[in-house]
Amino acid sequence: MAVAALRPPRRWSSAARYLLLSAAVLMLLSGSRVAFVTPPPVLRPPVVVLPGFGNDAQDYSDLELEPTGGTTKDGGLKGRLHRRGFEHVHIVPVARADWLRVALGLFDEDFRAGSAPPDTAFGWYLDRVDETAAEASAASGGERVLLLAHSAGGWLARAALGRSGGSLAERTRALVTLGSPHRAPPLEPPGDDQTRGALSFVDNSFPGAFLKNVEYVTVAGAAVVGDGEAERGTPEKEGWISYRRLVGRGDVPGDGIVPLENAHLEGATQVTLPAARHSIGTPDEWYGAEGVIDTWLPQVTLSLARQAVVGTIR
Repeated sequence: MAVAALRPPRRWSSAARYLLLSAAVLMLLSGSRVAFVTPPPVLRPPVVVLPGFGNDAQDYSDLELEPTGGTTKDGGLKGRLHRRGFEHVHIVPVARADWLRVALGLFDEDFRAGSAPPDTAFGWYLDRVDETAAEASAASGGERVLLLAHSAGGWLARAALGRSGGSLAERTRALVTLGSPHRAPPLEPPGDDQTRGALSFVDNSFPGAFLKNVEYVTVAGAAVVGDGEAERGTPEKEGWISYRRLVGRGDVPGDGIVPLENAHLEGATQVTLPAARHSIGTPDEWYGAEGVIDTWLPQVTLSLARQAVVGTIR
């Protein structure tokens, strides 16, 4: 894996040079499929995991599925991050049944009209993100956190960061999204905004890498090209159906749920994984799998190193 423009100017401190060199080495090792090397502590901030729509917090730890059936014995995504040196990993406490609360938005006129802001149906989730980030920061001595968001957790993280009067943006060092739909679906069929306006609100209000003090990394999969002629139940057919709802076309690459063109943010560090899939139900291939995590985590480390270097030389 090539790493460009990493030679620091002479005015940079030795600490800054060490940070960037460490990140570069991690990138090179990952590209060579060598085991992940634990980065220095400054590049391992506390992590807050944001579950995707319909997921339970435990899906990212003890209830994550195994390829052979049953549940994982390695602690899932949380355990894998622990083994890579991320000591503080917190998961936003969401139960599967909590997602039924979104249906309460039906009592709101704007929600029914498809023009509701995120707080209408997802305010409960945004509150929990705020609370969990505050707890994670406090547990690590006041460090700023890394938001690691899967699927809908990505645009919900952007909504939480942009909340008026909130302190989450001040507590956040980076936002990393894994297979998140970031752009509003087309207004005309086959586009279908299942967020009832919330995603459109986020994309219009906080476009791209909106906050200058936050590093943005978008990770997207391209394992499945949608095919309307494929057999029902196949990844290609399911991808075609999902992609059409999100971008109006089904014959595009994506992770089986979110099309590639919808999963990146302008201004973010964009990481595209040719073989990654969206769902935790594909345990060998989803973004947090043991064989996949090291294809994007070094990119996150490099982004954090750049951020630390800029802070050092200011």
